[in-house]
Amino acid sequence: MSLKQIVRSRNSLLLLRLFVVRNSSRIPISKSRQFSSSFMPLSFPHLPRESFNISPFSVQIKEDNGLPSEPLTFQGRELPDFLIKINSPVGKEIFKESLNQGYAEGYFNLSSCFSHQMEPSYCGLSSLSVVLNALQVKDAPVWKGPWRWWSDELLSCCSPIEEVKKNGTTFAQFACLAKCHCDVVVKRADHITKEEFIEDLKKVCSSSENFMVISFSRNSLKQTGDGHFSPIGAYNPERNMALVLDVARFKYPPYFASVDLLFDAMQPLDKVTNLPRGYFLLSSNPHHKAIPLCKLSQEKDGNNVMVNWTTLGKTFCQDIPRQLQTERPKTLEEVAKIVLDNPSLRSLERVRSVDANTSTGNSESEHLNKLVNDISKSPLYPIVYSIYRQSIQPKELENLVDHKAAFATLFLLSSPSTMFSGLEPALAKKLESYQDRVDMSLILKQEVERMNEEIKDLVVNFCNCGSNPLLDLGGTHNKTCGTCS
Repeated sequence: MSLKQIVRSRNSLLLLRLFVVRNSSRIPISKSRQFSSSFMPLSFPHLPRESFNISPFSVQIKEDNGLPSEPLTFQGRELPDFLIKINSPVGKEIFKESLNQGYAEGYFNLSSCFSHQMEPSYCGLSSLSVVLNALQVKDAPVWKGPWRWWSDELLSCCSPIEEVKKNGTTFAQFACLAKCHCDVVVKRADHITKEEFIEDLKKVCSSSENFMVISFSRNSLKQTGDGHFSPIGAYNPERNMALVLDVARFKYPPYFASVDLLFDAMQPLDKVTNLPRGYFLLSSNPHHKAIPLCKLSQEKDGNNVMVNWTTLGKTFCQDIPRQLQTERPKTLEEVAKIVLDNPSLRSLERVRSVDANTSTGNSESEHLNKLVNDISKSPLYPIVYSIYRQSIQPKELENLVDHKAAFATLFLLSSPSTMFSGLEPALAKKLESYQDRVDMSLILKQEVERMNEEIKDLVVNFCNCGSNPLLDLGGTHNKTCGTCS
């Protein structure tokens, strides 16, 4: 090779490095998030294909002598000018204002146990683990030695950790995982207004017992990458800005962003699910154990089939209404039997009954006993109890039957009346009268309202059956019913 050819080759390599760095966010990547081995810039036809060795996190180019040059790496990224670092003079001032206005109450709980994501695709897991530790949710897994701690690599009850490591976490997968461990309100971007988003920001940022995790497109904020999760740490109403505690701390520091921009950043469709993103409101109620989906299963043809929130959403939205409409039950006993024989609900009931019989602490036991006692006074309870009495085995304890029947009765009391709209009018009216909350005790009324909201949440955010005329949930169940794909 002549000296002129060597100089030309060296210059081409330098230009290529500059091209890749400047355009790294625009280089197409395959589904596995690895750069295609067929990538070859047309501008450099004189360089052999084996001179290129490109990965998502570094760029390495082989020199003509066959030895690789030092890979290109990154130590953080610069934020766009309209995003304000919390440790900048302006950022400190905005945070001080938020604190004085009472909208940074949860920041210290989050920051005291904050940890960055351990893998580039663990943003969802890391955001959830930070919030679970901030909420001090009990029964954390054993982390190391004798220590229990919510850590991102230990959150795998809804998706195998290797799958998350490869593909990341979707909006619905995050909701599924969060529901395994705490109380969650799921809000898709296409189901909310900006005003509702602002009200929720005020609510969580003025409390140390409620937190928000936002799912958004980085691209909308002129950052590199796309889908991302992070907790919200503070809100400044005067400047209309919120503090994003970015869990990819190796990439971006915590920053204040315009609420308008954050709202817009939730709107773009996720390329995997073809749905917009949104946010989650997370809290923990010591009297209400979250349902661990890793324990929800049903036996089918000898195989262990997992039941997830998509399955349950479809159960409420499509399966039960359709079965009631097909079988045309004539009595409430027949209605209850059809509903309670559903395999998904049996799995749900098994977990609830186990939790009921393994409750710890006097206050929790007292609450549960009072609830069961109040449920037993419902006119629906004897109907449900008679169904369970028919299938009881002698070795089963009486109190176990009571808890099973109580949970099943609670479900029927909580189900949206429109789910039973396919029944004959007289039968539907009788069931609706039994669901009347006017004469319920306070504890039962609260539990019925909570479960009713959970069922609606499942249908709106997880049902994948499309529009369903049988289940009109106050205008929230539209033609693009939330899906968990």
